[in-house]
Amino acid sequence: MSGEGLRRRQQGARGRVVEREESETEKVHTSIGWFKAGLISTGLTFLVLPVVLWFIPSPIDPVSYTLPTPPQWTGPLKPNTHLQKATKLFLGEVKGAESMVSDGEYMYTGTADGRIMEIYKGQIRELTRLGVPPCGRFEDEPTCGRPLGMRIDADGYLIVADAYLGLFKVNVATGDKTVLWPSTAPINGRQPKFFNDLDIDSDGTIYLSESSTKWDRRHNRYCILEAETSGRLIAYNPDTNTTEELVTGIPFANGVQITRDKKAILLVSTTQAAVHKYHLEGSKKGQLETFNNNLPGLPDNIRRSSLGGYWVGMATVRKPGKSMVDFSSRRPWLRRFITKILSQETIIKYMSANYGLVVHLNEEGEITRTLHDPSGNKIPAVSEVEDRGGQLYFGSYYLPYISKLYLSDVKDVPS
Repeated sequence: MSGEGLRRRQQGARGRVVEREESETEKVHTSIGWFKAGLISTGLTFLVLPVVLWFIPSPIDPVSYTLPTPPQWTGPLKPNTHLQKATKLFLGEVKGAESMVSDGEYMYTGTADGRIMEIYKGQIRELTRLGVPPCGRFEDEPTCGRPLGMRIDADGYLIVADAYLGLFKVNVATGDKTVLWPSTAPINGRQPKFFNDLDIDSDGTIYLSESSTKWDRRHNRYCILEAETSGRLIAYNPDTNTTEELVTGIPFANGVQITRDKKAILLVSTTQAAVHKYHLEGSKKGQLETFNNNLPGLPDNIRRSSLGGYWVGMATVRKPGKSMVDFSSRRPWLRRFITKILSQETIIKYMSANYGLVVHLNEEGEITRTLHDPSGNKIPAVSEVEDRGGQLYFGSYYLPYISKLYLSDVKDVPS
């Protein structure tokens, strides 16, 4: 081969090397370009996203409110494992037994799918429905119904507050039902949206709580997060078929219990972590005062106990320094923000502790003893306690069972 030909081949080879080097350089420049583009995109996202979220409307219009510092978990509030000794009954047969009432050997409860159940000698059956199927879906609740608070009246009828449909009387022998006050009928100019609990006085008057006239039961988390104050206490007179608004301005009015001396009504405010006392007679008649304004959780229903006081079920707990409820109470902007990006169910998971707690109050509203399930494995939350002479039945607004505990099995609680 001639020298000229060899030089041409070497030059061509060098050219290809140069081309290959230029190609690698371009790749590096391209990678740097994409990296810069990624940084710019990320920066724009962080700048634009808050602006976009600011203009997205929130489903709630929250207000700031103040809760007392949660009580220290010492003395009667010292954690224990008493609730873990409970047994689960009717697993998978009853879901959302919010409220229960006993009548001799019979017990009655409502379910999340709109049924009223009868329990007798270990057997459970459907007694009646207040609404109409289909049931089970979010959009079905207003027509399916959701039985909540219930009591037995002096004539043996089951009186039920349905969150959507109104106040009912049920014949426990036949299952026949009568509407006492439909939710379509206004009370003091406002149409009911969320009937909750009730109790019956010796003269037949039914005292009924309404949690909100703005939100229905499906949006109960929004009601609490907003801290709106349309909750009220209502009196229904069966003789005249009339209602009277006794108290309004209660944030999420919930459990109702007439005191043993019949002189007052205990009314729970879930949002305020409190129990109020409404006087029925005497110099304080018509007045509302505090019974307990600093419970260690958000309370649900309140019922008399065989120990002489009152059992209060906790939907979730408030621990000092660890309560998301307390942290967000003074920060309405935070509650407004999280409702823009999270569903109600997701919010409740973050704001609720998986911790079962029942509180016992004496006649002065003081906490005298508590029952705990720190693990939340047996009873993660309690809506109501039905005390049948030392046999405690625990309800829940969502669990697929009822729990039972004998007070005699709890050493430091007198039976």
